[in-house]
Amino acid sequence: MKDISELPKNVHDRLEYLEFMLRFRGWVSRADLTERFGLGEAAATRDIRLYREYAEQNLTLNQKTKKYEINEDTFEPLFAFSIQSALSKLRTTKVAEALGLSEFDGVMSPPRLAYPTVDILSAVTRAISSSVALRVTYHALKSGQSDKLLFPLAIFDNGIHWYLRAFDPDKNDNEDKYRVYALTRFESAEIEHDVRVKAEVKNQDHQWNRMVDLELVPHPNRKNVKKPETIIHDFNMKDGKLKIAVRATVAGYWLRHWNVDCTEDHSLEGFHYQLWLNNHHTLYGVESRSLAPGLSEYHEQH
Repeated sequence: MKDISELPKNVHDRLEYLEFMLRFRGWVSRADLTERFGLGEAAATRDIRLYREYAEQNLTLNQKTKKYEINEDTFEPLFAFSIQSALSKLRTTKVAEALGLSEFDGVMSPPRLAYPTVDILSAVTRAISSSVALRVTYHALKSGQSDKLLFPLAIFDNGIHWYLRAFDPDKNDNEDKYRVYALTRFESAEIEHDVRVKAEVKNQDHQWNRMVDLELVPHPNRKNVKKPETIIHDFNMKDGKLKIAVRATVAGYWLRHWNVDCTEDHSLEGFHYQLWLNNHHTLYGVESRSLAPGLSEYHEQH
């Protein structure tokens, strides 16, 4: 028998979906495959038979309901679902409906309040892919509307906005030339095909290329966290710590998004500050540190 990874992609995808439904709902039927993939009943039966050849111990046919039910004691997954991919699938309408989760709005998550336009986003990604410049009209918080020539380098998400990391050749100070721009504040973006972005422009972006090691621990203030062991379990900490490496450019944005108290003396109070940055010195020289909770008042330059 072929290794399951060697199956044709369409067959592989159907068996993966079959196992996902089996694992997360507890049963699967031919209707799952016919409705999701437009198969005939005979083809759906063949797929279920094929899955059973690989993992017969995973499911049993209930003769009354004609559904294949999970064998919880002997189930061993054929497909490795990361928690990220599993949660992503649960957020899709069709999967939520199939699992019976959609009656009360399915698996809810906070809605985005603002999105960039498709035209802006596609122009930015094409420019990055082709290593060319962008001519943009941008609305800044402090200076308002202006026209700029930017060398786009990378995109990141802070959980609220999508941002562009770009080089502004018109700035005087070389360090200040590397900036962050919210994609929702672009009014227009046109590709300048004749203006190439040299490799050294990206290589010299020290803030983007610098990796910062963050060491997060339960907040020491018992007014914030009464039971630190709960936080240790919540974040799957090892030895009471959660270690994560991030780019210096995004460190302040993400620490604010996570509500991490970044003061040296863990002085921020409030139940929403459940984490404290144990190695606060790691933010030395990080340009986005002013966004981190407790280091200064929140502001956004651009």
